[in-house]
Amino acid sequence: MYCGIDLAVKRKTAVSRIINEKVEFEFLSTDEEIIEYCKGSKVVAIDSPLSISKGFRNVDRKMLKNGYKVLPPSFMISLVRRAIKLKENFNYVIETHPTSSLKKLNINWRTFSNIKDEVDAVICALTAYAHDLGIAEEILADDGAIYLLPKNIEIRKDKNNNFYYFRFLKEY
Repeated sequence: MYCGIDLAVKRKTAVSRIINEKVEFEFLSTDEEIIEYCKGSKVVAIDSPLSISKGFRNVDRKMLKNGYKVLPPSFMISLVRRAIKLKENFNYVIETHPTSSLKKLNINWRTFSNIKDEVDAVICALTAYAHDLGIAEEILADDGAIYLLPKNIEIRKDKNNNFYYFRFLKEY
């Protein structure tokens, strides 16, 4: 199982998990609910910085240099603190930025839903899976790494809007 978390501070958090090539999602309120939902995940991907800094980290600067718009951790300190606290409950956690993955894939999130947090959580879970397969793009610096989806993924939502399906279009 792989889990994606589009973390929020005041709203409900969108979470998604991949079980048997099917991606499901939910909106949860508490850290305890998130931990239970993602329990047993091989990789958890969180849409939040996983370290605190006063300004942009070097990894953020690399993202900006590559054309991805990110904010420094200091602009969202409550979110970052919550992410760091959640990270302690899982075996393997990576940082991701679903907005950048969507930009890279040239996908408008509205293609799938009118709720951006839902789509971001799904992208997080897919990134966790891609990372485990060794095919996620890694933006690496001395102070962290941010993982993005590879370009060769196809994503679709089922007719009932309850699940997402995906496939990678070529072997690595």
